[in-house]
Parts: sequence; structure tokens; C-alpha cells
Amino acid sequence: MKNQNMMFTRSVPKMSKARLFRSVLALGIVALIMQASPPRAQAYDLSSLNGSYAGSFTGLTPIGPNPPRALRPISAYAPEYIAGLFTFDGAGGCTALMVFNFGDGLIFGDNWDLNLHWTYTVNANGTGTMTLPDGHRVHFVIGAGGNELKTISTSASEVDVGSMLKQ
Repeated sequence: MKNQNMMFTRSVPKMSKARLFRSVLALGIVALIMQASPPRAQAYDLSSLNGSYAGSFTGLTPIGPNPPRALRPISAYAPEYIAGLFTFDGAGGCTALMVFNFGDGLIFGDNWDLNLHWTYTVNANGTGTMTLPDGHRVHFVIGAGGNELKTISTSASEVDVGSMLKQ
């Protein structure tokens, strides 16, 4: 039995401490480089928005016939709440089924029959703009790899912020 053990231990190559240290050091450096490499930035385009997104928005809308760019006291605004289902076609078009609730009791689209058609643009950095035919614009930022949008209305009269989540 002793002879068999001796033969087995002799057949396993011995590694010097210096060689073992160099191997472990090389593996450590490779692991560090892999951890320190920043992820590549995602380039966005129109196709980054494709499919249905559930959105909700809240803000203020002016009351009365004041000119759109006139300074108004806060009492000249009513709260505005919006829910919508936005369907992006991946080519710059969007349809939205929306319900608007204005704090003064005025409600539009309460049967989900308010269908609006938007166009949209997307910049390579994930920012973009949705535009209605009347010129109303909503700026957005794409987040979560295209699964989320953060929005702000840039209409001269309304002040709305919101978000959309991909369904």
C-alpha cells in the first residue's frame, strides 16, 4: 500500500508558491477588469417604443379664457388627472385611449372613447417628444430599457407630469 501512495503523489505535479501566486493574481486582475468595465450605453430609436403602455398624469390646467402665456395666480388653475393606454407602433406613431378628469367636475372620455393620435420622436440618448396634431407636446425620457417613460407636458397652458409603464 505504501508504494501505491508514493506513486500517486509523485504523479501529481507540484506547483511552486510563486507560480500559484501569479495565477491567482492574474485571475484577480481579470475579474477586476470585468467588474470595472462600464456597460455600453444603449442607443435608442423609434423602435424602442413598441407596444402598449399604461400611463397616468397629474397636473394643473387653466380655468377660463386667459391667454395661454399670461401669468396667472394659482387660483386660475384646476387640478387635472389623466389615465391612458398608449400604443406605440415603433415607427413614430401612437394612439392613446384617454380619460381626463378636471377637478371642477368636467370629465372627458369616461367611456374610454377619447382616442387621440400622436406622433413621436426618439433621440439616441432616450429622450423624446410626443406631439398631438394641435401642437400639444409631451417630453419624455425612456427608462428601464424601454419599459418605462417619465413625462412632462410642455404645453403653454397645462402643467402635467406623469409616467408610463409597458404592459
